[in-house]
Amino acid sequence: MSPRPTAPRTPIATTPVEQRGLEAAVRLFTGRFVVPDKQAQLAQRLATAARRAETLAALPRWLVGAPSPLAGAEQSPAGLEARVGAQVGVHLDADGARRTTIGDALALGRGHAALFVADTGRLALVFRADCAPLLSIRL
Repeated sequence: MSPRPTAPRTPIATTPVEQRGLEAAVRLFTGRFVVPDKQAQLAQRLATAARRAETLAALPRWLVGAPSPLAGAEQSPAGLEARVGAQVGVHLDADGARRTTIGDALALGRGHAALFVADTGRLALVFRADCAPLLSIRL
């Protein structure tokens, strides 16, 4: 019996973000989700490529409040969108920034440090290399 063919993966829709848009998303994120003492430093490091990867990896320790790791159905794009809606925002990783939906950001961020900031500024998703992403919601 031959193995079942797998369905082709749907391409992830993204749009590159210019530096000005990146800086705005980073300011929004740091102002809402990062402890006050680290906001300026992390904003500067995330906005430039030089130290972005190491800064993304260190983000979880500087988050305000108690972000929750994604669990169960939330770990799939459809499950996450069922919980928080089809949020649109900026996905940032070591390779740069791009606009996308939270569901597509979940697929882009798996397995490495990254960040998704919703345009509303009320939701952020912090990806970690070795465990489930952290969801932060600020009302």
